[in-house]
Amino acid sequence: MGGAIGGVLFTGGTILSTAASLLGKDAAENDYYQSVAATAEAQARQTEETARRNAEYIFEDAAYQNSQLIRNYSSVLGQQKTALAASGLGASSVTAQMILKNSRLNALLDQEMLNDNMDRAVYENNTSAALEAMQYRTQAQQYRRANRLRPSLWTQVGSTLGGLFSSGRSY
Repeated sequence: MGGAIGGVLFTGGTILSTAASLLGKDAAENDYYQSVAATAEAQARQTEETARRNAEYIFEDAAYQNSQLIRNYSSVLGQQKTALAASGLGASSVTAQMILKNSRLNALLDQEMLNDNMDRAVYENNTSAALEAMQYRTQAQQYRRANRLRPSLWTQVGSTLGGLFSSGRSY
């Protein structure tokens, strides 16, 4: 009879130890999945914030380049007028007007190209950031779903206890 009580105490201790171990494992797994999901969400927000700042930099750079174009055009225009006047062509000359119009057209085309490049850069910046943020959010959803779909603590305890009692031991 003393052996039976010892067997019951051993089994009871094993059950309590196993249940405590499973409880700790369950909490650790839950914390893990919540942590990686939160990290993925934070990475998505960081990606969006970085894209917003990059878009601002793209606009600032385009504005600076546009002001440089205007300064360069003004300088070229002044140089051309001086050169035309020195060569004897007045402002009313058809040749002088064609040269000046051509310079103005080139400056406008440069501005248009600058605007197109800026638009493309902003589009690429925003599109790639949106895709990257979506990937991070999808990861977060997958981690949360994996957390919900993992076996419950009670399923784990039941499986473990079932294994203990079906191991062929009789007490």
